[in-house]
Amino acid sequence: MADERGQRLFRRHRQGNLKVDVKAGEILRRAIPLGLANMSVVLMPLLDSVMLGQHDIYSMASGGLAMQIYLILFMLGEGIVFGFGPVYGRYLDAGDNQKMASCKLAVYLVLIAFALVAFVILLYGPQILLSLQQSPRLVDESQDYLMLLGLAVLPNLLFIHYWEILAFHDQGKWVVAGAIIQLLTNTLLNYMLIYGKWGAPELGLLGSGIGTLAASIVGAGVLMVLMSTYTSSPTSQLVRDLLTVRTSLLPHIAEVLKTGLPIGLGIISTVAFLSVSVFLMGWFGEQALAAHLAILQINELIVVFILGFNEYCAIHVSSHISTATGRALRSFLFKVAVTALGFIMSLLALIYLIRFEIFALFLGPRTDVTLPVYTAMNEFLLVSLPFLLVDALILLLTGVLRGCEITRWPLALNLVGFWLFGLIPQLLLVKAWPSTPLVVWIGMQTGFIATALGLTVFFFKYSCAPGNERQSPGHR
Repeated sequence: MADERGQRLFRRHRQGNLKVDVKAGEILRRAIPLGLANMSVVLMPLLDSVMLGQHDIYSMASGGLAMQIYLILFMLGEGIVFGFGPVYGRYLDAGDNQKMASCKLAVYLVLIAFALVAFVILLYGPQILLSLQQSPRLVDESQDYLMLLGLAVLPNLLFIHYWEILAFHDQGKWVVAGAIIQLLTNTLLNYMLIYGKWGAPELGLLGSGIGTLAASIVGAGVLMVLMSTYTSSPTSQLVRDLLTVRTSLLPHIAEVLKTGLPIGLGIISTVAFLSVSVFLMGWFGEQALAAHLAILQINELIVVFILGFNEYCAIHVSSHISTATGRALRSFLFKVAVTALGFIMSLLALIYLIRFEIFALFLGPRTDVTLPVYTAMNEFLLVSLPFLLVDALILLLTGVLRGCEITRWPLALNLVGFWLFGLIPQLLLVKAWPSTPLVVWIGMQTGFIATALGLTVFFFKYSCAPGNERQSPGHR
């Protein structure tokens, strides 16, 4: 099993050859493109929401409802894609081209099956929304949009899959190029189809769905071409592998799912935990809720950028997995943490300095009406900024562990840290100080601290544990 293999990795006596003398320049060169690509994925629905809000408030609300169902499914699929990386990296490290190719074909089959299931669920999205007591008018408008989002699931997941392969082969610049092309395509098509510009019909929410689908296809197609052109990733012998699916593909499918499903569930758990904070903040009134949502969006953009360091850790470790020891992993984590946290601190300092300019993007100029929201946003941001370093540490630890194919323990620690040590303090603090919305953020941070401590203890426990030398990949 993947976690057992990963845990055996730590219990080795001899010093391996995992490249730990990585320079800060190399870390940033490889992590920043991945962070920018992740930001582009988040910016697409954010820009859609902004454009729809300026067109029709009902379209924005309807699209927002539909997007909640889509995002849950997409995050689970994203976990499957991330589960492919460590498996592919292990075969890349071993130089086994046949298994690399079979692994790629296996993940394609998994993603196609997942996308079909997601499409069917999204077709029933209106019934799901009605069962949650949502407005029939908004639900009716979302029907065609949900269908288009369902069609976009597969190309969006393939987009991430292709950038993972490009990143494994140190082609980060092409990842950024593909992300920019996809984002620009989405923005231009949405502008044209939502508002009816350049001779196009004015379609509103339907136009947004068409733009999203078209941009996802363009993005996946561009990265597929770039991957084929600029990497040495081998191509599967399709007919042979499909004819021998039981022996050649099922083991890879099982590996990807064992590693990837916990990642997807962990992402969903984190997002759900943040969603609970939105519900709690609603008890403090509309102004506090508006400020809370705005700061969450700012933090989300920062966190998805930091996710590039998480992916870099997973890629680097998995592609050197045969010679990674506990000592080497600790040294690698230290060097990446010093570089990443130093870079992120500089980014957070910049955000602090321009925070009121950022607030103005959400609220416009300060007036008697918006001043209380400005004040609340400032309080929330000042509390959240230092703890984004804790988020960064969580992502670095889970990235290294993911590279070792350890994903179930991080999921368990995520659930305990957020839902036990995070949610309960939030509820207690809200009850004790019912007129102080800042307590929601303080309670949230206890969950992140608990999760970071749990992951740190787990990592050092296993990386320092004595044990037998792990078998080489070829003898598993």
